[in-house]
Amino acid sequence: MIIWRGWGILTIPIVALTGGLVVAILHNLMAGTGRYAGLALTAGLLTAAAVNWFVGRRLNRMPVRELLDPATGERVIVRRSHDLFFVPMQWWSLLLLAAALVSLFAIFFGASPVVKS
Repeated sequence: MIIWRGWGILTIPIVALTGGLVVAILHNLMAGTGRYAGLALTAGLLTAAAVNWFVGRRLNRMPVRELLDPATGERVIVRRSHDLFFVPMQWWSLLLLAAALVSLFAIFFGASPVVKS
């Protein structure tokens, strides 16, 4: 079950489409470079993280609405939130950044995370 609020669900297609497109392009360009072909995955994750960060920041910075409760006279501030699994959209980019760093570490110090076909 996927839990989201507002446009937070956009994180999934942003990562899939942006990251997938970058990986596909770079993997074809870097074919035959051996273990460094995994850099395409790292670049895809970094690109997806950047796009998701900017989209999330933009959506979560929308202006707030201030309403007045007629019964109590109290002001109520209404903010739109764009979350995926209760985490604001832009903060998912940190998880993508961590995955990119793990991928980069694996390329240079271990086995490549890219499956050879």
